[in-house]
This record gives sequence, structure tokens and C-alpha cells, in this order.
Amino acid sequence: MRKRLREKYSNEELKLLYAKPHEHHHWEDHKIRVEYTIEVAKQIEGIESVADLSAGDATIINSLNASNKFIGDFAPKYDFEGAIEETIDLIPKVDLFILSETLEHIDNPEYVLKKIREKTNKLLLTTPEGKFDDNNPEHYWAWDNEAIRKLLISTGFTPVRYNKLELAEKYYYDYQIWVCE
Repeated sequence: MRKRLREKYSNEELKLLYAKPHEHHHWEDHKIRVEYTIEVAKQIEGIESVADLSAGDATIINSLNASNKFIGDFAPKYDFEGAIEETIDLIPKVDLFILSETLEHIDNPEYVLKKIREKTNKLLLTTPEGKFDDNNPEHYWAWDNEAIRKLLISTGFTPVRYNKLELAEKYYYDYQIWVCE
């Protein structure tokens, strides 16, 4: 199941909403999710180049031992600044693209995943699981793992690993972690 939670924000609203990069260490569940995502990322073989254009505080990408890193965010801080829909065109093809806790923030996830598919051999994706009543003002979408699986396949990815990080009992979200080729 997939559900649209709210309409697209204007560019001015987005600039206010994402004025500075996300810092994961402010929330305990984000700390757990980031550490788990790093563990998964470090198990992906053959990574010489990696991109994360919604990097927040860049903890995940900076934990990887890749020789070429392309780091960006909507908020100003990195070489690639602005909407991922635009910054994706500025990077070369990479071995791994990290899309962590981003897809639910994007108005047109199909479009972005297709653009990412053109730029990467592998994808590491994390996104919340379910929460169809999510009132986070930043989230456009809620979905279950079957909806994400179908979305990944329809945009040219082959899922090779799926994990569910179950934290909703203590925190608000469970998280989906996907590795795709």
C-alpha cells in the first residue's frame, strides 16, 4: 500500500523546511537507524565511488571507505546543493547511491529513482515502513515494503536485500532498508 500524505510544497516553503542539513544525533531512533544502515552499507562489495545527495550530516557516506565521494543536500553545506532532482545530473555514475530517509520527502519518487538508476550500479535505500497516519510535515508519502519493492522494480532496480528495522514499539517508526542492483 502507498498513500500520499500531503501536497507538494512551494520552493519557498522547501527552503524554509530544509534550511539546514538534518542532524541524526538529535533522535535516538535515528542514531539506531544510521548505525544499522552503516552496517548494511559496509557489507556491499565493490564500492569505489559513492553518492549521497540528501546526506544530512553525512554520517553514512563518511563511514564508507570509498575513494570517490559525492556529497550533497538540499540545505547549503556541501558541493552539491539543492533538490536531488537537479543535483543528480551533476554527478558522474557511481558504484553506490545512498538514499536514506529521503524518498518519502520527494514529490515524484518514480522520477527520482529513474534518474538515480541512470547514475548508479547499486542503491542503498531506507524509508519508513507504513505509518499511513504520519503527521511529519516533511513526509509526502507513506508506504509498506511491498509498495517500495514494486516501485524499485518499476524504476529499473533489482532488490537483492531487504531488512526491516523494528523500532516503532519504542519509537514512532519502523524502517525499511533495501539494497538493490
